[in-house]
Amino acid sequence: MDSARLHATSANAVVAGRPRRPLRRLGALMLVVATLGAACSSDSATSADDSEPRVTEPAESGEPDGQDATGGGTLVLAVEQWPECVNPVTSCANATWTIWSVLIHYLPRLMELDQTNTYVASSLLVEEPTVANGGLVTADDGTFTLTYRLNPEATWSDGTPITSTDVWFTWRAGLDTTGTLSTIGLDLITDVDHSDPHTAVITFSEPYAPWPTLFSGLLPAHELGPDTDIADQWNDEITVSGGPWIQEEWNQEQHILVPNRSYWDAERIPLVDRVVMVPREHTDSQLLALQTGEAMAAFPQPFPGARERITGDLTYEVAEGTYMEGLWINQDAPERRFDMTRNVRQAVAYALDRGQIGEVALGTIVADPPVLQCAGWNPGFGPWCQDDFARYTQDAAKVAELLEADGWTRPDPDGLWVNADGEELVLAWNTVAGNKRREDVQALVVDMTAPLGIGWEINNYDPGELFQNRLPVMNFGPVALFANSTNPDPSVASLYDIDGVPTEENGYTGQNFTAYRNQEVSDLAFAIDAEVDPAKRLGMVHQLSKILADDVPWIPLYILPNMIIWDSTAVSGPGAYVSSPYGGFFDIFDWTVLAK
Repeated sequence: MDSARLHATSANAVVAGRPRRPLRRLGALMLVVATLGAACSSDSATSADDSEPRVTEPAESGEPDGQDATGGGTLVLAVEQWPECVNPVTSCANATWTIWSVLIHYLPRLMELDQTNTYVASSLLVEEPTVANGGLVTADDGTFTLTYRLNPEATWSDGTPITSTDVWFTWRAGLDTTGTLSTIGLDLITDVDHSDPHTAVITFSEPYAPWPTLFSGLLPAHELGPDTDIADQWNDEITVSGGPWIQEEWNQEQHILVPNRSYWDAERIPLVDRVVMVPREHTDSQLLALQTGEAMAAFPQPFPGARERITGDLTYEVAEGTYMEGLWINQDAPERRFDMTRNVRQAVAYALDRGQIGEVALGTIVADPPVLQCAGWNPGFGPWCQDDFARYTQDAAKVAELLEADGWTRPDPDGLWVNADGEELVLAWNTVAGNKRREDVQALVVDMTAPLGIGWEINNYDPGELFQNRLPVMNFGPVALFANSTNPDPSVASLYDIDGVPTEENGYTGQNFTAYRNQEVSDLAFAIDAEVDPAKRLGMVHQLSKILADDVPWIPLYILPNMIIWDSTAVSGPGAYVSSPYGGFFDIFDWTVLAK
């Protein structure tokens, strides 16, 4: 690591006292899907001696006494998980931090989430498609047409206009790229008419309610084409940008972003001269970087003892999160010693005290962390999540009943369960090495389930190995502890698509990482996506949730709160997107470096 770059300051600032710009509201929610409740943060601050974590409001215009916002300088950010590659279509994009630290800053979106986590038209669009303006049409034959009118001022960083051909190319690259991460939604598109460069007319074979989630990262056809298989491109650099930033350098040591001064959205042209992101993949290293001034902000996972450890000039905000954490059960795990049948999965769920797990994981961060009682939806995003998993409380009798019904015996009343083949009930378990919260959960569960005859074999990996190398090819588990994203839209087809289990035969395409093959569930998940009536859709979601609670393809634990930490003497602006699926660094274009 080049320490000179880590210690970059605002020495190059040219304009003093420039206030932080207010973030503009982008528009109204499309009427095709139900309006969902927005995630929110606490509205009160507490002292360090209180039982609640210290929570601050997002910074407004104006700076602390003795400091001025600058119109330049270098912003240094500590990044928790470092991508191994940055291709936006392949398994490289399976890691959340590939999106948060790289792709979100360069790839333009058609629709985007505002600060209330509502889908709105991005500045790439003239207007949002609606039924009233003819942008959303369901024909008598059942086909669904979506029309996007593009901003004629929008260009890529090399001056090439962003056109409907880029929409077409993004569609085809999502389908044609070897090892594409997911084709859901894209595979329902039968045509993208790009004859008018400023109008993309997208035809679906059937209605598709989560349409705003598609095209969340357009690709430049002129740069990546004409071949629509881009598996061998953009793995270690993003050569053209359609966002506020241009990539100057990306490697395993640092990521440097510089402003896209020709960006068509003037309100999002960055205020700083340069951003340097550096890998700090453990809580201790992130805090040390902040405490020593090597970094100015971090967006870590919540960690035990946060309230006591974040001191001095460091400020933090904790808010409702967008990621659901659980025990994900890989039924195709190559190292499994026995089949993970429904009885075994249910038995593991009944062996856990999930309330105690949540308290150990999050109790020092938020008071009385709630247990997540549904397998795929965020309670903060509307009425989708019900209490279908509430039946799973620790129950030794249920564990014994389920395992005995599957032919397991327990010769030693204090030992492990054994199946007919002589295999002990020991589950290989993976998570992120060095993540103290998760490792604490593992230690707790090992002790918790031992009296019930269930054992664990812990094998943890660094984030890149787990999320970019092992998960995409199903080489993990059979149990892994990690978090999966949630969305204001209730679509869960990617989790339960029976054809979306990554296999060698399908080129390891798909995100059904539990290898859960239930045709009824798969069909219902896709039917939810095709239903545009909010009331009918809600009923279908609740129907699906009950089936999942019976089958237990994975065991939900809790929604992870989001946390952002920054040096209040060095930077102004963090906090506006702490509860966003885009991550707390999304709006770094609006942050300013403080002159001391």
